[in-house]
Amino acid sequence: MTRLFVSLYLGLLSAIFVFFIIAHLINTYLYVDVENIIRAENFISEVALLEELDAHITPQRRQILLDKIAEYNQSIITAVELDTIPEHIQLALQSQQAWFDDEEFDYFKAFTPVRYFQVKENINHTLLQIDEKVSDITLLTLVSLIAFSCFTWLFGLHQKLKKIESTLVNISQGDLSARAPTKKRFQVGRVNTCLNEMADQMQKILGSHKQLTHVIAHEFRSPLFRMQMILEMLLTAKSENNTVHIKALEDEIFALEDLVDELLSYAKMERAELKLQLEETPIGAYLQGLHEKLLIECKHHLKLTHNTAPTFNALIDNTLIERCITNLVKNADKYGGTKIYLSASVAKNTLLFCVEDNGEGIDIEYRSSIFQPFHQLTNKDKSLGFGLGLAIVNEIMILHNAQVSVTDSEYGGSKFTLALPTKI
Repeated sequence: MTRLFVSLYLGLLSAIFVFFIIAHLINTYLYVDVENIIRAENFISEVALLEELDAHITPQRRQILLDKIAEYNQSIITAVELDTIPEHIQLALQSQQAWFDDEEFDYFKAFTPVRYFQVKENINHTLLQIDEKVSDITLLTLVSLIAFSCFTWLFGLHQKLKKIESTLVNISQGDLSARAPTKKRFQVGRVNTCLNEMADQMQKILGSHKQLTHVIAHEFRSPLFRMQMILEMLLTAKSENNTVHIKALEDEIFALEDLVDELLSYAKMERAELKLQLEETPIGAYLQGLHEKLLIECKHHLKLTHNTAPTFNALIDNTLIERCITNLVKNADKYGGTKIYLSASVAKNTLLFCVEDNGEGIDIEYRSSIFQPFHQLTNKDKSLGFGLGLAIVNEIMILHNAQVSVTDSEYGGSKFTLALPTKI
């Protein structure tokens, strides 16, 4: 983290330094040098006044006045021959009286006959020395302020990132309770919040998987234990009883197969390996066909009531939605009352499938947990299942960007509702 801080800091200072160089080059070569033009015009005006006096003064007096002009302009003026002047400047002086440039000596012409003069900066002049010191102090102050501001800002960022780094290190070492600080002075945009949300999800998922592992071990242990007992009974049972024991052993094997199938289905949905096969489906005909199929499988009376228009279509995965409804109906058939009610309706751009029964219902404190894998309300009946049916329903709803909920039914039992958006 310290290396990142140093690299950012040096990189920022380098960028500022390069900016000043580029700005200077642009000002010197790509734009008109206004400062030099002003200096040249000032010099020309002063020399023009001197030329007016030239006819009335002696050469000695002219030199004195030239020296004064040089003094007032913090310069040294020296008379030169034309052939000592660079050729490009000679050409320029043919059309203008003075040549001022940052990179070379300055020149001007004056008097009759024409004489040429070289102008150079008097580096020993008091005003120039003061100006240079002021410029140096100003530049140093500017750079120091920029450096200090950058250091302060980057050091603060460095401290914030160190806390985030420390949190990530703790999480990577197994401390899933570690969280980044959420106080405003420690936040880096939404990084802290997103990191904490990710850590919460990781802790929740790993905790769920840990619990899932224990439950799976328990679910497998029970039928395996029963199979072991049946095999021992086969060894000691009379031959006429073997058929009964073998039938019981087959039932346990089939139960294990069902458990494995449910586990594979749930794992595939939880990892989002399933891809929705969306189809434009006429809900009336779809629900009617599903109702006829479920009538054969249900022990209790199943009644269909739907308020959707016969021509209403929805974009759904027929197979997965059928599995949801089937799971809910079978649960109601096993654990509900003597009557089951299947219905569909549309409200506020939402397609609602409802499965209700007239049984005892589900207590409020259990309603949020029944959609967790392997959650069972009672273990008295071995036909209770594996506790994966509602978990699979919940995962299918998540795939559809939909929701499943349970409430009290007007018929006295539970009411399970699948709420799907009409446009997925």
